[in-house]
Amino acid sequence: MQATLESLQRLILCAAASLVLTGAAAAQSEAPEEDTVARGRMELWLSVPGWPGLSDLAPAAGGIFDDYGLGLGGAFHWPVQRYGGRLMLGIEGAIHAVESNVPAYLDDLLARDGYLAVTTKWLPGQARSLSFDAGIAVHQLDITQLGSGYYPFFEFQSWEKIALGALLGVTWDVGGNRPGVQRGLSLGLRVHLVDFGTVRDEDILIAPVLGTNAGDLSGPIYVLQIGYCWR
Repeated sequence: MQATLESLQRLILCAAASLVLTGAAAAQSEAPEEDTVARGRMELWLSVPGWPGLSDLAPAAGGIFDDYGLGLGGAFHWPVQRYGGRLMLGIEGAIHAVESNVPAYLDDLLARDGYLAVTTKWLPGQARSLSFDAGIAVHQLDITQLGSGYYPFFEFQSWEKIALGALLGVTWDVGGNRPGVQRGLSLGLRVHLVDFGTVRDEDILIAPVLGTNAGDLSGPIYVLQIGYCWR
């Protein structure tokens, strides 16, 4: 399982690097004609979250959380204003999971963060292949023991918290500066600023795992996204 996740993470990072090279070549093409049609924008993505605060936790059972995880998300935005560019308003959401080697009664201790955000996108100029993103997100985080072997469908939640935080980011629609291009690959970076407070065991299955104070868990959460967009 761990080897599979690491392979997926490397694949996403390599694909992101390839997109940077492809987009640099596409940027040499001619400037696009002005788009006079108001279009919405939809996007689906895979992501690699990096959360320094999570890997800095000190669970009572020992062990640490991985430096990186995996995620899946999507967004939809609609243009609301055009003046020297385009301002879009919409929603986005995703779920991220980070594994650990923290010893627990069940086989795996996993941190899962899901969020839903109201966001704006500002696409300057005529090409509009680059957007600057900002918004407010509601996060729901849990740290849960997942069963395998004899207990493949069993999970036990050690801790859960809901928190509000800010979202900042940038998104690049690769090749989006070419005339007539309305869909294609995208590359994004998000920074989530959120504070979940003190991590501790709220429920104990057999023995304490997180303890009474595993540390304060806050952002930033850095997320690299590679996806496909329609606009």
